[in-house]
Amino acid sequence: MKSIKWSLFFISTLLLHKATAQSFNDPLTSLNNAIGNDIKNMALEVPSFKADTKNNKIDNMVLYWGQGDFGEKRLSFYCEQEGVSMVILSFVVDFIGGPRKSPVLNLSDNCNNVENCVEAARDIKFCQSKGIKVLMSVGGAAGPYHKQSWDPDLFAWWMWNKFLGGTDKTVARPFGDIILDGVDYDPESVDGIGYDRHIDTLRQLFKTQYPPRQYLITAAPQCPDLDYYPKNAAYNILHPAPKYDSYPDMVFVQFYNNYCAASNHKNKKTTNFNFDVWDQWSQQRTKGRTKIYLGLLGKENHMDTGYVGYEKLTVILDDIRRHKSFGGVMLWDAGYAYANPVPYLRGLTYGQATVKYLQQLTIGPSRTAAAFDSINLAFKNHGVPILVPININSTDVIGPEVPCPGQSFLLLRSVSGRVLAESFGAPPDLVDQHLESLGMDGDDPINPGSRICINPLGDSVTIGFVYNATFSDEPELQDLYQLD
Repeated sequence: MKSIKWSLFFISTLLLHKATAQSFNDPLTSLNNAIGNDIKNMALEVPSFKADTKNNKIDNMVLYWGQGDFGEKRLSFYCEQEGVSMVILSFVVDFIGGPRKSPVLNLSDNCNNVENCVEAARDIKFCQSKGIKVLMSVGGAAGPYHKQSWDPDLFAWWMWNKFLGGTDKTVARPFGDIILDGVDYDPESVDGIGYDRHIDTLRQLFKTQYPPRQYLITAAPQCPDLDYYPKNAAYNILHPAPKYDSYPDMVFVQFYNNYCAASNHKNKKTTNFNFDVWDQWSQQRTKGRTKIYLGLLGKENHMDTGYVGYEKLTVILDDIRRHKSFGGVMLWDAGYAYANPVPYLRGLTYGQATVKYLQQLTIGPSRTAAAFDSINLAFKNHGVPILVPININSTDVIGPEVPCPGQSFLLLRSVSGRVLAESFGAPPDLVDQHLESLGMDGDDPINPGSRICINPLGDSVTIGFVYNATFSDEPELQDLYQLD
């Protein structure tokens, strides 16, 4: 191989790309600007994957809403967020305290008249119109139900007529004619007598609706609740009597406030984090029909323990996604999750970032393949530059003697000076005028192996200089760089 000879030419700092601050923070985004539309359009041709609770997808996001007090936005705000597949209204805290021993709703400050929640009803309708499931949760950490004795069948009848498909006209419905999509169970610190029978009765009522409608039964046990201990009502739901059809369709395990919290996860090491135990329960008890969700805190707060930051969350998701029963993530609660910005993700909140990562786990490979196809097409059609950043202190790459005050890049394929400048958003006319003033033709190639210096300038970037590498009489050497 003959030596690489370097010749220098300049592209003036007048060729500025008036980029946004975000674009400047990521020089590679600017450098690939010319192929952005191709990538976007090609990727859009890949079928979109909407969160679907009926199959084996893992990008489902479940939010609890209703107990966030004044810091919580109205329900419609959260249903407008990308990737939300289900919202759980929390809670029915009183099982028999209403008229004729009916259950009583408590949505904190989100509904002042618990028998007529007009704004919430309007938002529920909006959520359902977007394909988002909305369920009613019973239980919670506090409430009169802790000291109440209730009839499983009567409670099922009330839930059916008050929130679901029941048609008894004498029953006041807090959400009017809105029919919710199911019931969630979060009984805490109470005994579990009657829950399995109650759920079975409710499922029998589901079958009376015509035309048929799919309803869901879900539960939100704490991570130790597979083991029996006093006042563990969830145990009865997770281990129902054989005669009852009471296993939940989904389980939103609370991996916080306990020794088995997600914060104790240790990849490939012995750990108290017990998602694998829940997966085994699902496989053994329901043959995998019950999906297990990773339940997390949406934000660190003074009332709960076990919060995991976003970086730790991605490590956990990489680990548990392999379990057959894994169904997605549940966050407590909506108000926390969407008021918790992740500092290094340009304003994305914890909830938004979690959805993005779940989508990446689900559709990343197909989207990546489509993106590479589109990139190859863009390279072929537009001759877009392929650049890689170079460590200025590296001794492995031959470099120019003139230092680069910004970031040096190595060009991997031939591209014209015009295309290089236009990749930074420079107007074509300005590019041609400037190159002509230098006695150059905009179609003259910049060869593979060239070093390109990119400099910051306020909220813009500029091509400081280009060392154009030339090869002597060895066409096979150039073939090594051609990526067509």
